[in-house]
Formats: sequence, C-alpha cells, structure tokens
Amino acid sequence: MFRHSTRPLGALVGIALTVLFATGCAAGAAPQGQDAAPVPDDQIASLETAAPEKTATEDPLIAEYGEPVRLRLDMTDEESEAAWQPRERCLADRMPKATITGGQDSGVGVATNDDPGAAAEAEAFCMKFAPLPPHELDAQNPDALRFAQNVVDCLHAAGVRYVEITPADEFGQIAFAFGGEQNDSTSISLGMAKVDGCVADVSGGAR
Repeated sequence: MFRHSTRPLGALVGIALTVLFATGCAAGAAPQGQDAAPVPDDQIASLETAAPEKTATEDPLIAEYGEPVRLRLDMTDEESEAAWQPRERCLADRMPKATITGGQDSGVGVATNDDPGAAAEAEAFCMKFAPLPPHELDAQNPDALRFAQNVVDCLHAAGVRYVEITPADEFGQIAFAFGGEQNDSTSISLGMAKVDGCVADVSGGAR
C-alpha cells in the first residue's frame, strides 16, 4: 500500500482619592459666603504614570529556529520547503551524528545512528517547529474527514479503484493510501497522478 503524503490601577485610584479628599478639606475650611480663591495653574497637582516596563515574552527557541506556519494546499514546492526549515535546522543542531560503516574501499558506506534514543529525543523536541497541516487535512478540523472522503469520491470517479483515507500521521495530517492490500499498481500510479487534481477540485481551486 502506498501512502501519499500564530503604576497599578489601584495605586492611581488611591492617589486620586487622596487628592480629592485633600481638595474637599481645603474647600470646607474656606469662610462661608466667600468663594475660594482659584488655585494657580502651576500649583495644580498632576498625576504622572511611568511607562510600563518591557518584558521578554518571546520564546528564545522560536527566535532561534523560527515560528511554525500552517501549510496551504496551494503552496509552491519552494514555499513548502521553506515552511519545514525551522524543524530541519532544529534537527541539524540536535540530531546525533550518523556513523558511516562498511564500504571503506569504495568510499561508500551505510549511515547508522549509534544513539537511537537521542535521535528520538531530538525528533520529539523539534516537533514543535514543524509546520501545521493544511486546514482541510488537519485531523483537528472536524470537517477534515468529510473533505478527505470527497477527495476519495473524486478519485473513484477518475478510475482509482483502491484508495483509502489514512489515519493522521505524526504531524497531524490526514493523507491517502493507494493500491489496497493487493498493491494494485494501476491504482497506485493513477492515484498519484490524480490526487492533486481531486484535492484542487474539492477545495475549490487550491492545488
């Protein structure tokens, strides 16, 4: 089977009440029947508030690797590759170096990872920088299965006999599998040729 794979307010109020209270007391002390003398402008108290201090709220890891974006069905290959770069940079920094074994005479060998636990840890850590799936195929979207079924119906109409919706992958994206248990080669080749067009048709024009 082949798989297609965003100063405290209370203190100011207290100060204001204090100013009002003091003004009221001064007014009460004035002789009855006489208007209180106006206070010169340069003696009127004013409240000054300090500018709020800036706080560092940006995640330093996001600043280092870049913030993940949501993929779109109409992205170009270049845009899609750029969307995966934050995760790729993270993996390049944290993935254990592979060891080349065998083929010493020819200079060609097999790359093996001597620490699979550390590799899995790097994969899990860098997952936060992977792009989000297209909304139409995001397993978190309650309409995603309906969208996927419409794509399957389109593929059936195009002659693809064996196609099914796959469970979401590790990135949360629903995809399609072609060929069935028989690994029907016609369904695989025709499905791969038609799937993008069916996705575009169902989505209303997105590639």
